[in-house]
Amino acid sequence: MQTSDQIKSQIQSLLTNHPEINVDVLFLYVPEFKILHQFLQEDETIQGYTIGLLETKQQKHTAGKWLLVLTNKQIHLLRNPMLGKATQIPIEFAKLKNTASKLGWFFGQIHLETEEETFRMIQIGKKDYQFFLPSFQPHLE
Repeated sequence: MQTSDQIKSQIQSLLTNHPEINVDVLFLYVPEFKILHQFLQEDETIQGYTIGLLETKQQKHTAGKWLLVLTNKQIHLLRNPMLGKATQIPIEFAKLKNTASKLGWFFGQIHLETEEETFRMIQIGKKDYQFFLPSFQPHLE
């Protein structure tokens, strides 16, 4: 398990081209970053992240913003509500059957399909989407 400082350092390195984003403020307003270190393995490196609403076909999940984190090993979907229990959904690359992305005028979408479930991340802000897409591009089919 990694430490919170290691996660903060990895996020800071992703944001080197975005000096206007303060990592401390990001961790303050996105509570999922505070629990991310509990779910990442020692050898996992964060390659990108984005925030949006999650829709699934099979299971019901809590409404609200979800954090999608792309690592070198897998994809993590995280939700840390103020009231309630944190939720983490790991998606291994080997289990991905289909991936797609779409950008509209203001928002982007990311589709992830496995044997068991179909995930759709919607209402991803245009700037967040454009920040995340280059790291996700190798996994798009």
